[in-house]
Parts: sequence; C-alpha cells; structure tokens
Amino acid sequence: MSYAKKRKKRSQAPVALVYVVTVLVFMALISMISVYLLKTFNIIGKEEEEDAVVSVHTFNDLFARVNSKGVLSEMTLIRIDPTDNSILVVPIPALTLNSQNKVSMRDTYADAGMAGVKEAVEATLGMKVDNYATLTNESFERVCDIYGGITYQATEELYYLSKENDANDISIRKGELVTLAGRQIRLLTQYPVFSNGKQGNNEFLGLAMESLINNMFLHSNITRDNLDNLYNIITTNSDTDMNIDDFKLQKSYIKDMLSGGIVPAEKMVPEGTWAENDENFTISDKFIEKLKEKAAETTPEIGGGEAIAKSAEK
Repeated sequence: MSYAKKRKKRSQAPVALVYVVTVLVFMALISMISVYLLKTFNIIGKEEEEDAVVSVHTFNDLFARVNSKGVLSEMTLIRIDPTDNSILVVPIPALTLNSQNKVSMRDTYADAGMAGVKEAVEATLGMKVDNYATLTNESFERVCDIYGGITYQATEELYYLSKENDANDISIRKGELVTLAGRQIRLLTQYPVFSNGKQGNNEFLGLAMESLINNMFLHSNITRDNLDNLYNIITTNSDTDMNIDDFKLQKSYIKDMLSGGIVPAEKMVPEGTWAENDENFTISDKFIEKLKEKAAETTPEIGGGEAIAKSAEK
C-alpha cells in the first residue's frame, strides 16, 4: 500500500513539467505573433536611423535710419551667421532703386513703410530679410555712443558748415585720426562732404557700422549686459516687425558669439551706378552675385527660410 502511494507521487512530476513547458511555448508563440502583427501595421519597429539634423539659423536684419522729418535716410543689412561666427554688413543707400519697379527705397518707405521696404530689398538683393526696424536720429546716436563711437582716419579732407548750428559742423583733415561720436557719425552719413558724392556717404556708413559692431565684440562684457538695452533703444518708436521672441532667439546666438573672443564684422559696400546728381542708385548684378556667394545664398527665392533648432535663452 505504501509502495503504491510513493509511485503515484513520483508520476505527478513529469506531468507538471510538461504543463509548464507547454505554457511557456504557448506564451512565446503568442509573443512572436504579437510582435509580427505590430511590425506589420507599423506600430513598432520604426527606429530613427539618425538623430534629427540640427541647423543653426542665420539672421538677415535690416536697420534703417529715419530722420526727424520722417524721411528714410539710409539702411544697413546685417547678416549674422553663427555657423562661422561672422557678421556681414551691407550699407544700402535710401535712393537705391527696387530692381522690379524702379522705385527708390525712400519713396517705397513713404508709401508702404518698412514692410514695403523689406519686400523691395528682398526683390533687389534676392535675399530673405528676417526682421526690420527703423531708428530715429536719437536712437542711432545712442547706439553708437554706448561704445564711445568709432575711431576714423579720413582719406580726404572733410569739411562742411551747417546752416543750423555749430554742433553740426564737420572739419576733419586728411589723414587725421579722430574719434567720432554718434552725432558726427550720423552727420557724415548724410552731409555732402565726400568727393565721390553719396557713394562716399554709403562707404563711410559701411565702415562705421563694421567698426561699431567690432567694438561691441571687443567690449563683449559691456555688450552682453546691454543687449536688452539695445533692443529697447532700437524698437522704441520704431516701425519694426521684431518682437521679443525674435530678439531672444537672436540674443542666444549673439551671446555665444560674444564668448568666442572674435572680431566678426566685415563690410560689403554695394557697387552700381548713380544717376546724374546722385538722384538714385542702381545696384549692379555683379555685386548681387558676389553678395550671394559671400552670404552663401544659392537661390533668390523669398520665404524659404532656414531651420531653427535652438531654443532662445532669456
């Protein structure tokens, strides 16, 4: 009797083992079928082959000075390219003709404001403008004076007596090294003091803006602390489409560039033809091609944009 009981107990072990193995095989089969179905219906199994491409944004900003009479005086296109830590400065005369309708930028501003000027500049240069802003005479001078103006050496004698007051007089000897404050910089961009006429004014504007931006980077701590102040100066009473989010994005890249100990600005003064008595200016096709090559622009299409993949810092 005891022998039969022992034999019965031993016979249950193989049965349990077979049961467990059967359950495991069944579960494995179910798992395989589930994975197959999920892959078939693209629910799982699609992995990113590579990380998303991160592109650094290049900014084309158009700044224009509008005088006390509400007339467009001159413009500067500033291209900030963090990919190679460069800033391209392109001074543009207000009398530049739109290549499409042959209307000057000054007249375009009078009719359609900076939004119209932006479109005219894009059409003429074949480059997208990201943001634009106008500066009053006072705002222009304040921006220049934050950094103590610029150092300038004239290649010819510059002389002009103002009809308004002595503070607006210009008297600079050839070869003389002088420090120009914001007011003097502004006057030299508009007074008829250069032997080559308004082209001379535009060349000086390019030199002044190149020097000013490089001064900003040479005094990186001052610039970093004044970025918000500069934004407020530029956008106060301004015809602008630059909002606080646009500024914060650009600010994040500029701060990175400021930490590099670089002098990034380089000017490109437009070449072309001035009409009789400097009534208007036509930018040459040759210059536009050179500008595109310098700015790494490969197409004249407007609005294509470039990828933005960096969060703005506050």
